Amino acid sequence: MRFDTIPEDLTSLPRWVCVWKNSKIPMQASIRKGASSVKPETWSSFETAKAAVERGDYDFPGFVFDNDGIIGIDIDCGFTEEGFLSEVSIDCMRACKSYTELSRSGRGIHIYVRGFLPFEGKNNLAGVEIYSSKRYFIVTGEKLIFSEIIENQEAINYIVEKYFPEVEKDGGEGNATGRIYSPVYPAPTKGNIALQPQYPPIAQGMRNISLTSLAGQLHNQGYTREDIYKELLRCNKAACKPPLPDREVQTIVNSVTRYRR
Repeated sequence: MRFDTIPEDLTSLPRWVCVWKNSKIPMQASIRKGASSVKPETWSSFETAKAAVERGDYDFPGFVFDNDGIIGIDIDCGFTEEGFLSEVSIDCMRACKSYTELSRSGRGIHIYVRGFLPFEGKNNLAGVEIYSSKRYFIVTGEKLIFSEIIENQEAINYIVEKYFPEVEKDGGEGNATGRIYSPVYPAPTKGNIALQPQYPPIAQGMRNISLTSLAGQLHNQGYTREDIYKELLRCNKAACKPPLPDREVQTIVNSVTRYRR
């Protein structure tokens, strides 16, 4: 167990639980009582969880995902029988380029990356899981590669498309329609005049997620790729401080419109 390699993106958030080495049941860090990945009152700060592990009360800390743009990818089949990284691990690590650590067992890996997931989480029953909320990962700090957690929506879309193809079914959860961010439509002043939406400010750490959410909503309503791109450029200029580069906006549009409506 190492604490010094865990990114500040995780340690700065009060979303920590603890576990014993032979258990997957989350426990409260400040008291020997069960925790829950859906009850914030049972979570603690990183420092509290760290202290509990260092005292020997527990063996590992755990980080809870809470739908704020941090996505966790769990690859159980992380290594081959010969001890080499599996093709799945290499594929996902190369795509994400974000903080990756060994799992508690030493046989799997966890990847943490920022972006938007069009569902809360899934297990493909073939060794790959992905979550945005209502789950927690046991954290080891045993970094394999990449020290920081980065925004990489293109990688998330790639992994969903390749390893969770069932979410692309028509009417399913894979239509990228989750509403992380929505425009505000002013009331018309005369008749049924169509007015352009107003875009509330978007924080720097939420730019990619918010524009992806907006693109998903427009795509689900039947807008063309060109129209979605034009509207995202308008939102990007009006709401994002600073705006994302146009090429990143284009990447978001291309990724979202790959999903069938």
